[in-house]
Amino acid sequence: MSVRSAIVGQFRRPHGLLGRLAGSVMANRPSNRARNAWTVRLLDLAPTDRVLEIGCGPGLGLAAALAEGRQGRALGLDHSPLMVARAARANRAALEEGRLSLLCAGLPALAQLAGPFDKAFAVNVLQFVPAPARRDALARLRAILAAGGRVAVTFQPRLPGATAKTAHDFAAALSGELAAAGFGGIRTEQLDLEPVPAVCVLATAPR
Repeated sequence: MSVRSAIVGQFRRPHGLLGRLAGSVMANRPSNRARNAWTVRLLDLAPTDRVLEIGCGPGLGLAAALAEGRQGRALGLDHSPLMVARAARANRAALEEGRLSLLCAGLPALAQLAGPFDKAFAVNVLQFVPAPARRDALARLRAILAAGGRVAVTFQPRLPGATAKTAHDFAAALSGELAAAGFGGIRTEQLDLEPVPAVCVLATAPR
């Protein structure tokens, strides 16, 4: 495995010393912070919403969601123990208040979660998931979302040579997968960032 592949893999599932570095990048890079805040704003959270984040990483999105929905609750799911620990440190007050729960597990755990959730989101996560597993996860997500619940999936490509088309091609594929899973009201928003824009695909669970 090349050094570059090893580093890129850390953003898929951070672990060890390189994982700590990747976690620091995810927590502090301005574009990461902007993507997470923007995604949460697009969810249009109500004060008491119950929110799920898939792939919560260092907890930026959870912090934004808990600040937006001040009387609500959130669950963060991540398959990296390193990231779950970092998210816990970043959101210690919400954990102590019982407003936040964290679960170290992968996407199959969606089948065991007790819904319904009013909103759900994922930021730079689902592009790492092979299409068949992603379709399965979206079907599981639909089953635990409340009627009329909203999901937001954001993607900003970071690989060399990526362009706005790279982002929108993924958004188009994801839109089709969401429709196949039974979601409606599907639309794509764009956030202009460097070096390439981020896109967010929004969809609504049927009422």
